[in-house]
Amino acid sequence: MKKVSILMLVALMTACAASDAGDHISGREKAAVMEAADAGDVVAIKRLIAHYEATLGNDVLAEQWRERACALGDAQELYYLAARRFAAAEVEGDPVLRHALLEEAHTAAKRSHASQPDHSTQLLVEQIGRAVQALEE
Repeated sequence: MKKVSILMLVALMTACAASDAGDHISGREKAAVMEAADAGDVVAIKRLIAHYEATLGNDVLAEQWRERACALGDAQELYYLAARRFAAAEVEGDPVLRHALLEEAHTAAKRSHASQPDHSTQLLVEQIGRAVQALEE
């Protein structure tokens, strides 16, 4: 019985340690990271995105910080936004909504490329542009 209790205690401690490891921001530094993110520090914002994505039930908070990073012109988050909107447009049945998704994707991809020129981003800009053009024809 003693061995079982010890094994359960070790398993519980391991689970708690794994939970803390997934939490990218410790409790002590969270206030400082939040303050920096609120002031527009993109590095802090990206830490919050990773933190909220790593914790269950915080998808809405992660998405809010993603939107903030996009508003500040972060090339990576703009690229991800463009890719997500483009993927959503590909399966959208309503042509009006599909066009809106493609336009949003195209704008985000162009902003990403303007902020940080990259071959894959250029390819995404071109691919979305062709999809917009095909829809408008």
